[in-house]
Amino acid sequence: MQLRLFSAADVRRALPMAEAIAAVKAGYVQLSAGRAQVPLRVHLGIGDGDSTLVMPFYAPDDGGALGLKVVSVFDSNPARGLPLIHALVLVVDAATGAPQALIEGSSLTAIRTGAASGAATDTLARAEARVVALFGSGAQARRQLEAVCTVRTLSLIHISEPTRPY
Repeated sequence: MQLRLFSAADVRRALPMAEAIAAVKAGYVQLSAGRAQVPLRVHLGIGDGDSTLVMPFYAPDDGGALGLKVVSVFDSNPARGLPLIHALVLVVDAATGAPQALIEGSSLTAIRTGAASGAATDTLARAEARVVALFGSGAQARRQLEAVCTVRTLSLIHISEPTRPY
């Protein structure tokens, strides 16, 4: 079996927001039914506010998904010209344990976070809702807006960015 590598561009091409929202909804159903395992993340403190998080998952439905995500959040990275967050997802064959894929995880995390907002909006917001408010304007906020626009037609968007006054 060959290990496949997926870049951020690969992830964005392979996972349109509508499909991501459907996958997140299915995942929430598995989790709420007790069929998926998502243990508490392991937090490793790395100096002054920096940290690395390790998050395993197993969802047996639809052929099974098994793997883990590693996310590093380093507060001083933006001053170095680097992203605040770096992430990697390892996908493992649920039947054999063989590694199948390494996925650039920052883009996947942003899409998944956005898709969660889209799923929540689709499930909980009134069908005629046309206004959204975002707190923050980073990569995840952009994906959250994309997801809400996938499930609702918006007429007004409010954005609050406390770290960058406009």
